[in-house]
Amino acid sequence: MTYLDPAATMSGAPVWPMWLLRGFQAAVMFVILYNLAVYAGGLRNPRPVPRRAPRFRFAVLVPAHNEEAVIGPLIESLLRQEYPRELYDVYVVADNCTDGTAAAARAAGAVVWERRDPRRRGKQYAVAYALERIASVGRRYDAVVMFDADNLVPANFLQVMNDHLAAGEKIIQAYVDAKNPDDSWVSAAFAISFWMSNRWRLQARHNWGLSGALAGTGMCIAWDVLEKVGWDVHTLTEDLEFSAKALLHGYVTTFARETRIYDEKVTGFVASCRQRLRWARGNVQVMLIHAPRLLWAGLKELDPVKLEFVFDLTRPLHLILTATASVLTLGWGPELARWGWLPLPEWPLRLTALFALVGPLAVLVLDRLPVRTYRYIPLLPVFQYSWIALVLWALLTPRNREWVPTVHTRAVRLGELSR
Repeated sequence: MTYLDPAATMSGAPVWPMWLLRGFQAAVMFVILYNLAVYAGGLRNPRPVPRRAPRFRFAVLVPAHNEEAVIGPLIESLLRQEYPRELYDVYVVADNCTDGTAAAARAAGAVVWERRDPRRRGKQYAVAYALERIASVGRRYDAVVMFDADNLVPANFLQVMNDHLAAGEKIIQAYVDAKNPDDSWVSAAFAISFWMSNRWRLQARHNWGLSGALAGTGMCIAWDVLEKVGWDVHTLTEDLEFSAKALLHGYVTTFARETRIYDEKVTGFVASCRQRLRWARGNVQVMLIHAPRLLWAGLKELDPVKLEFVFDLTRPLHLILTATASVLTLGWGPELARWGWLPLPEWPLRLTALFALVGPLAVLVLDRLPVRTYRYIPLLPVFQYSWIALVLWALLTPRNREWVPTVHTRAVRLGELSR
């Protein structure tokens, strides 16, 4: 194959250095093949941890901002846990609320703290405030579990976390499900995306012995880890940032498939873009701050888990890299070859496109998901490809740390979920 057209050189057209073109080619192929290899780990379900007698004491924490419409069913599901009631307490932080969130949470049976600090708004500040209050109540807890106010929690959640803690795990992320996957094509796309993330990302990484990442809700953190690592997080994705900081101290994030939480997905495309842009900016912020630290620690300690997590933190760059390669190779490859462009083999890019089609269908079969949600799957590429523009904008605006709350309205109770 001719990589550099002599006619391009003779005509004075710019010719890219061969090392640069070959480096770009190698980087794209490595990213694609490595990620596909990681996804392969999701084909196997992890072995459930042994059931243990309840012994761990939990502080159940719910940060809430104007969640009067949905917080009642969450508290109700938490107070119906199949776990000794004396071994857990439910705390709600009504953070800068202007509605009846605090009253609704108290009426449902939670201990409520009201926080007012309009200059420091956001989940990370509400959690920090709550952890300080929890440390001062005088009751010794073994772990903290956190939920968003719009969630619903199955009755086995605390028992499963008890079992994973007894097995020696310290930071545990549960399966994140959707309570409203059929409300719109956007909520369906969100649900399918999370179902894929549970299997091809969290479960796969857990099976390979790598560190996963917290998902912001349905997560359990041992109290001794919080004491050592602290909750000094400042990015828009406090969950990912905490996983990165904890890994610096040697704590990996594991996955508990045996239980799940049901999360309300937004139904409008514009609202989904705002939410995903916040997540993308947060990922970029964590990458810029913590990837160098983890890289240095991984090299110094020869720790492959830390080094691999650095690669995982650079996922925004992976997306832009493969999208650029796809456009250049499949779109304008012959034309650009006259300018010295080094053509990429098409099979890695086509393999990625094949996984984008097969991945959601495989999850449907492997996890026995509701078929009716998949009636929206023809619109899934619109949702997926919109990530490219959102991630690109996030890479260009990493300093923007504006927190925009997501509005929740679906007051569904656990028994009403038609699964």
